[in-house]
Amino acid sequence: MMFAGWIVTAVLCMQPAAEPVNPYPRQFMPGGEPVVISFEEDTAGFRAENQCSLSIENGVLVVESRGDDPYISRDMELPGDDYQVEIRHRTTVPGGFGIYWTCGDSPGRGEDKAGHFGITADGRWHTYTVGIHAPGGLRNLRIDPGTAEGRFEIAEVRVIPLTAAPLVVEQVAAEDDAVAFFVRNVGKKPVAFRHGGQPVELAAGERVELRQPTAADRPLDCVELKLELPDGPPVARQAVVVHDAAPAEWIGCEVPGEAGMTLEAAQDSNLARLRKGETILAVIAPVAAPSQPGRPGQFARIPALQVRAVAGGLDLSGDGIRVAVRPAGDAIRFRVDADELVEGPVVRARGGLEQGLFAGLEYLGKGEPSSSKADIETPEHLRFAPDRLKITMPLVAFTTDRATVALSWDDMRLQPTYATPNFVDGTAEHRMSLVGTRYEAFLRLKHETLEDAVLWAVQRHGLPEPPDPPRSPKEQEELVLWALTQGPLRTDEGWGHCVEPNWKRQFFADMASTIGRITGEVPATPTLVPGGAHLSDDYAFFLTGRADLWAEFQRNRAEQAVRAQQPDCSYRYSGPYLKGHFEDTASGHCALYAKQLLEYAYETGDQDALQAGVRTLEYMKRFRTPRGAQVWELSLHTPDILASAHLVAAYVRGYELTGNKEYLELARKWAITGIPFVYLWAEHPVMLYATIPVYGATNWVAPNWMGLPVQWCGLVYAYALTMLAPYDSTLDWHR
Repeated sequence: MMFAGWIVTAVLCMQPAAEPVNPYPRQFMPGGEPVVISFEEDTAGFRAENQCSLSIENGVLVVESRGDDPYISRDMELPGDDYQVEIRHRTTVPGGFGIYWTCGDSPGRGEDKAGHFGITADGRWHTYTVGIHAPGGLRNLRIDPGTAEGRFEIAEVRVIPLTAAPLVVEQVAAEDDAVAFFVRNVGKKPVAFRHGGQPVELAAGERVELRQPTAADRPLDCVELKLELPDGPPVARQAVVVHDAAPAEWIGCEVPGEAGMTLEAAQDSNLARLRKGETILAVIAPVAAPSQPGRPGQFARIPALQVRAVAGGLDLSGDGIRVAVRPAGDAIRFRVDADELVEGPVVRARGGLEQGLFAGLEYLGKGEPSSSKADIETPEHLRFAPDRLKITMPLVAFTTDRATVALSWDDMRLQPTYATPNFVDGTAEHRMSLVGTRYEAFLRLKHETLEDAVLWAVQRHGLPEPPDPPRSPKEQEELVLWALTQGPLRTDEGWGHCVEPNWKRQFFADMASTIGRITGEVPATPTLVPGGAHLSDDYAFFLTGRADLWAEFQRNRAEQAVRAQQPDCSYRYSGPYLKGHFEDTASGHCALYAKQLLEYAYETGDQDALQAGVRTLEYMKRFRTPRGAQVWELSLHTPDILASAHLVAAYVRGYELTGNKEYLELARKWAITGIPFVYLWAEHPVMLYATIPVYGATNWVAPNWMGLPVQWCGLVYAYALTMLAPYDSTLDWHR
């Protein structure tokens, strides 16, 4: 690296001490002339593919949707790997908007090549922008203009070739008097640039630390690094720093939530904080500020807001931004009204992290970072500002040693963000926010558990009504019976667990029992093997004179579980999926054994199984996160709805067998932990009550199960909830 002149500070290092999380892996710049697709004469190559028709009116492409999944597409033959697609669109039909693409290296459509947005359905023109990666060249562009019947208009589509900047700001670290920006040349040749007016040169692969001073006399300071390249726009990165000791005129009000808590905002700044006595529970910085398009966490500017105390709250305004802060039950409502896209409230929870939740994507334990590679190692590990269709319910939350800080919202078109520790600004805080234009956010701070925050978010509106079933109960029974008697699941050797031929066919009791329950007659089989389905049904053993066979199997399984129990009453795992976890046990791994032991005790009265199961129930009180129930393909660390299911079932059986009400409370707790795996909103017919199995990927690579429902996992969870329902009315568990 070569320097000409003076630069603040520079420290070279070829390898960082630990892999940082970078919310902005690359910055792109225009790399060629845009392809502009307009519709003055015809559809410009776009064709209707599904549930829609096309026409041209006054130079506008009109899409008339006949269903909930309309889409159009156009073949493309563009070189290069990266593009920015801009679509000028208007409608009055609420819902979602999306694009899909294919490329030379990946010719099939899929969610790995897709972008989804919320529609602004006000009848005005809006431009939706997405950056796409299409290695091998862009081959096809599909547009999903809406998710409902109605009229959607497209005025123009622009496809802009992009070139990746050779410099990447890999990491930011805020200190008392400066912010350190760690910059790497990721190109294959030296790069010359200017920083602070001074020329700098970095060799290929080199990394430099550039320090920018902060203004300690400002309560809120936006520190920006700007690296000027010979060609194209500068490479830039910001860090927003809060100085608690800086002088400010604080205007406060009492707010609901934690007893004795005060909300106060700094006059002529863009900052608020929630404190109890002298302890700051959370900082809001900024309250709301214009966001850089496509870069949540980076601001076009942070304007000073005027603060005015009003009855019951505060009003903040300035530069086209208006925020009304009011009580809303035991939460604080932020009503944001802006003339442009803004981010806020940007909530920074203080204190040591005990737990964290981003519904659908993150379920963190004590001190764990978000966007880690413990459960998924592909670029999809970055979950700072994910595709909103992967969010199962409107909730982001942190539980610290000071309070549980939870943020919820109503408009699912908003973009939430989530980072712990705050890798956006390089601080130890825990950052979460929303991005939108006009919306309401609800913030709750209480000394409570993470499960309490989940329950609060659900109870704000209640559980949604289930969708209409696709068939009647009789039709469902007929379909199941066909699958078990005539479909490819059945052969002369019995049934397969799955339909593919590689699954060994056996005479599974679960399948025989199901046929018996539907028809009233258990089919004749040469033998019976326990299992076959994800929900056990031993009915067939008893109606075919094989109760002794059932008892032998159950006894052997219980004895094996007792032998596997460790001296501390845990169960340990030592296989290849230990990678990613911080210990060799997990809640879901232990709960499976506890459930088996207690189920056996419930059915037979066996006291050895009962005592062994109860000992594991006691051991499992140490766990907070549902994880580690599918170690045949996933890390022991991976958050898992199946773990929630096993834990609920085990503790309900424990309560039924012992009368210990603490076990019922624990069953309720673990039931709540499963809710963030369940979609409680819908933009498409299959979304509502679909269940995400885990927050991770098979073998850390693929499939990535976030946003990819697996209903058998949800079925096991639902069955466990029906066990809890007779004893607990916290929610309608049958729903």
